[in-house]
This record gives sequence, C-alpha cells and structure tokens, in this order.
Amino acid sequence: MMNNEFIHWCDARIAHCQAQQQRLAADQRGDEASFMQIRANVYGIFRTTCTALGGDMVKLADQLTTIPAAWAKSLEIAEAHGDEKKAHIERIKLETVQDICHYLSNLEAN
Repeated sequence: MMNNEFIHWCDARIAHCQAQQQRLAADQRGDEASFMQIRANVYGIFRTTCTALGGDMVKLADQLTTIPAAWAKSLEIAEAHGDEKKAHIERIKLETVQDICHYLSNLEAN
C-alpha cells in the first residue's frame, strides 16, 4: 500500500532529522539544529495528515498544495520586510514539501 510506504518513509526522515539535530546541538550549532527540527516537524505534519485522511493519497496531494500556500505567503512577507531568518525558515519548510512531493511522484511511478 502506497500510504504505508509513505508513513514509513516519513518516520525514517523524521528519525534522520532528529539524529542530525542532536548531532548539531552537541556541536554547539543551535541554529542549524533548530532548522533540522523544522524539517522533522514538516515531515511529521504530512505523516499526521496522511493518517488523518485515512491514507487517501489524492486528498494528501491536495494538502501538499494547501498547507504550504501559507508558508509561501509568509516567505513573501518575510522577504518584503527583510526578515532573513523567517524567510530561511519558510524556505526550509517549502524545500521539505518539495522533497515529499518528489518522493510521492517517484512512489506513484513505480
């Protein structure tokens, strides 16, 4: 089942991000550790969304457009106000969504 594969993939990505976060925090690289936690959170959001939708991959695909729309708007506002840290955070979220979309498109192709 595609949705089970997606859940397992998200779990693996979350575990990877959390391990990286711990390593970065141990190296006194707090900002980078925080950014890695943001990535883990985004994977978690879509893992939870998939579960809440009962594994409906069509509805999940809709959410992969709807949810990031707010992040794109926030990025636009941050850039307009010269808030580089906020803009960077929003870019991380959007990059993570692109990673999820890429994974799902490859999953569908197989």
